[in-house]
Amino acid sequence: MGEEDTRGPIFEDVVFTVIPSEDIADEQQVSRLLWRNAKLETGRADAEQIIDIVSSQGGEYVNADPSDLDLARIHLTHIISANIDFPQYNRAIERGIFVVKPSWVDQSARKGKLAGPRQHSPDPSQYFQDVVLTCADLPEGDKDAIIAGVIALGGQYTAPLSKLVTHIVTLNDQVDKCQTARVKKVNCKIVLPHWFDDCLRLGKKINERPYVFPDPQILRGDDARPPPGKAPHVEGATGALGAAPTLPDTPPPSPSETRKNLNAFMGKKIMLSKDLDLSAHLQKTLEGLVNHGGGTLTDDVDEADIYIGQYRDGVDYIKASIARKEVANLPWLYHVINKNKYTNPLSKLLHYPVPRNGIEGFHNMVISISNYNGDARIYLENLITLLGARFTKTMKQDNSHLITAHKRSEKFEAAQEWNIHVANHLWVEESYAKCQNQSLTNQRYTTFPDKTNLGEVCGQTPLDMKAVEKAFFSEKIAQAQGAIPPPQAQKQSASPQKSMPASSVMPENSTPKGAAQQSAPTPVPEDVEMEEEGTAEVPTTAKKTRGRPKKDVTTTPRLVDEEKENETPDNRSTGRAAKTEALRRSKGQGEDHIKYQREMRRPGGVTHGGRRSSHMEDFSSPAPPPKRAGKRKSDENTYDVTAEGSALSDGETQDKPAKMNKKAKHSATGGTSSTSELPPIEHKMMVTGDERWIGNPKKEDADKTQLRLLGVQLTDKPEAVDILVAPRILRTKKFVAALASAPLVVDSKYLDTALKQGKLSSKPSLLHDRETEERLGFRLSEALDRAKTNRHKLLSGWTIFVTKDIQGGFETYKEIIRVNGGEVMMYAGRTGLKMPPSRRSRREKGQGDGSGSEDGEGEAAGEESQNQGDEDELDCVYLVSGTTEAEKKLWKGFRSTAEKQELVPRIVRTDWLLNAAMSQRVRWDAKWALDE
Repeated sequence: MGEEDTRGPIFEDVVFTVIPSEDIADEQQVSRLLWRNAKLETGRADAEQIIDIVSSQGGEYVNADPSDLDLARIHLTHIISANIDFPQYNRAIERGIFVVKPSWVDQSARKGKLAGPRQHSPDPSQYFQDVVLTCADLPEGDKDAIIAGVIALGGQYTAPLSKLVTHIVTLNDQVDKCQTARVKKVNCKIVLPHWFDDCLRLGKKINERPYVFPDPQILRGDDARPPPGKAPHVEGATGALGAAPTLPDTPPPSPSETRKNLNAFMGKKIMLSKDLDLSAHLQKTLEGLVNHGGGTLTDDVDEADIYIGQYRDGVDYIKASIARKEVANLPWLYHVINKNKYTNPLSKLLHYPVPRNGIEGFHNMVISISNYNGDARIYLENLITLLGARFTKTMKQDNSHLITAHKRSEKFEAAQEWNIHVANHLWVEESYAKCQNQSLTNQRYTTFPDKTNLGEVCGQTPLDMKAVEKAFFSEKIAQAQGAIPPPQAQKQSASPQKSMPASSVMPENSTPKGAAQQSAPTPVPEDVEMEEEGTAEVPTTAKKTRGRPKKDVTTTPRLVDEEKENETPDNRSTGRAAKTEALRRSKGQGEDHIKYQREMRRPGGVTHGGRRSSHMEDFSSPAPPPKRAGKRKSDENTYDVTAEGSALSDGETQDKPAKMNKKAKHSATGGTSSTSELPPIEHKMMVTGDERWIGNPKKEDADKTQLRLLGVQLTDKPEAVDILVAPRILRTKKFVAALASAPLVVDSKYLDTALKQGKLSSKPSLLHDRETEERLGFRLSEALDRAKTNRHKLLSGWTIFVTKDIQGGFETYKEIIRVNGGEVMMYAGRTGLKMPPSRRSRREKGQGDGSGSEDGEGEAAGEESQNQGDEDELDCVYLVSGTTEAEKKLWKGFRSTAEKQELVPRIVRTDWLLNAAMSQRVRWDAKWALDE
């Protein structure tokens, strides 16, 4: 908000009301009011004190009952509330009324003018709303990115250290600003920038504990399991079906003084749907409790203000939804009665009627859970069941998905070996909230911050009512428009739902709609040189879902907590395993949005993308030491790439042009440019093995901007590359994987010329490195020709096993196999492994060998089959392994398992895979074989 400073009272044009609650007396939010206003004594401020402060400085207070606040009749400019749990919240936003926390009053008084409301919104999606940030000794690019991200998500920034600061972001807590904060005893946390990066990746504010100085846990480099995390946000909302919880025989105790007006049912008529199937005794008990709260029961949905039902179908449900009445389920009613306080039913996924038949795309899934405890575990189990999937306490090889709070568990390790999809709880929550299977290619669902248990942020996802409408009753809109009066003709209700177009009545047994999206593995960018033998990392893998009997989702959810980690699997078939929401809300916030958008597209994220090594890591070297805080440098892995799910195609075309950073203002021809003048992207370039940007992030940013002005976008996605720049033929993951895209491969002089002359060479020469070609045994030009023929299908139909501790890292070889069309499975020697049938047997059964048409229905093999080796390859199954003692112990078991399943086992060095990927041709040579 941009009110100009005036000579009159600060709140002269403010017409406001206050939503009283216990939270409004939060010391962190209003303690500053106490010393800024002499008339307030030391203690906790409450609603009356806030009213006195604003009214004394020109504000006009409207005394209205929060349970029946008629926004159509009352003119308001601001609603002061500590949270969004009041019925008129969404309607207030629709009407342009600012909803602000008490901290808005304090900052306005401190500044002597009205503060902007966005940084004081109680909306939990603005998850940095309580953050006041200052930076100490950070690289300029990282500093700008963090500030932009925090402001875009409700936080505030101040350059100097002040008493208002809540977080100092630094890589070194010995700098002057941090020392001053300690001496002055400023009540703030000194954190690594990694905390902001991980929060932005998840789209949730996680606990700062592992990132706080003087001893940040994430820098220790140990394998300690994160401690079990409490999940306060699932309290009272762990289940949506089943027996009712214990209800009080007598009304709840009287509310505290600060919430005397919060009788949630005062003057409300509540309809209990027939699909609840309540007994006469329970119906009578609920009626008595509702009456005590000031409400009454009704059987007429047209008269009702609140509709309580079990399923998202039926005439009454549709009518209530279209009329914008409050729609909730029985657990919500119990929760409100027990708390004697209104809460928004859309803020908890299981406080709203559930889909009778689950969500499309989940019925064939078999899902297990690991590392979630207590209420969070019960909540997720019930969500999985309501989605239509089958939940299993123990995980076997036929499970399709594992939902885990972190990576330190036996189940997680087994999921890697069995090629099971691994995701965090956000995938389950958002699939349920959006009524659609969300793609696992979204990195938010496969992000696991080190030393953090994600159970702490479980239950924060609200229901998406637009998605619910589209999935459950949008098809009948025309019919409903003639049968049901529009919302204006209805009695105004206390519904917090967003306005919905008129919809029709839905049949009782309607099925939710929503296209399921096929999950896919999420690549992790990494680029290091591989020697003749090719350091290790546990990745997230994926697998195809298998057919399962449809699960009845109306079964009673589990109300107890048990877990057994793993069972030895049966022999069953196996297959293969953003954008934050707050960015949308920050649209129009100019420079903050643009800076944040640009930084989030960096492969490493806002801060990890700038946390760079000063040398190229060699794949033959040992694993890197634990992270150390220090100056961040640059490496070749940090490029401007489009984020998954980005609302903007390349982050360069915005609604409004922004001021460009000084280092990026000049165009290739020496002039100036703005984001609105950038040319379309004509080429996707990958750079590997070039050291020009190491330790020089300013030059890196300037060069990237200049290339973008030439129509070139740098990327780390091998499947998107059409120009590959390298000083010579390399065995880095980038170089090897990118060859599958048949790019133009040029040496570093091509990049030198482009940056120096401000244009791309019209007749570039292919990279010439005859010495390496002779050593590796292939011709680059021929490999690129074969890559054009193969079209990323060189390994189509192949399932290749790779050891967990392979030198160079499992994730590296997974990416190389994936980009060439193959499947990868981690092999750790677990018994009972069911290997995929041979390509020959699939061909003979008319299932195709995976090398032909995309549908694999036994059609003629594609052109790439000529590069997939001889007939003997059809019976082979490969294990790519190193030669450590631990890996050697796996070989005998692999051979035995393969032979029992009538497959020919081949245990090979990494050179076999690298040669195939670089030459774009599978061939066999005994020199690659490994024997006991």
